[in-house]
Amino acid sequence: MRRLLAFLTGRRRANEPSFEARAPKAPALMTDSDWIRHRAPLRHRDEALSTDALDWLAEMPDDFRPEALAEQFPRIANRFALLWRDPGLVEHYLDELLMPARPGRQGFPPEVTVDLQSLQVLNEHRLYLSESPTDDPA
Repeated sequence: MRRLLAFLTGRRRANEPSFEARAPKAPALMTDSDWIRHRAPLRHRDEALSTDALDWLAEMPDDFRPEALAEQFPRIANRFALLWRDPGLVEHYLDELLMPARPGRQGFPPEVTVDLQSLQVLNEHRLYLSESPTDDPA
């Protein structure tokens, strides 16, 4: 009952951490164990390409199809398949993958990096070059 009363009145014990102490850490201050807790756990469905990802890969132009990415990191390919309809979200996800906030990351194998860079080029084309200029009669 005392705990409930203390909670309701806003009093804290001296050894209880304050809200500020429980706030998320900045990425530069996170340790490996922090990152492990931050990352979503692998699930069985992350180990294979989804139907959506297979359809997405089939629709990709041959020169841009990320085969190494799909083979080595199906979880990432599955995410791209879900995000691909929104070029802005894809741009954000590519930035996270190619410029990670986690210090000391090993990075992707070269062939996967090439796939990600190809997707970035294709997505930038979708974002910036596919917009038609407005006709200004002036």
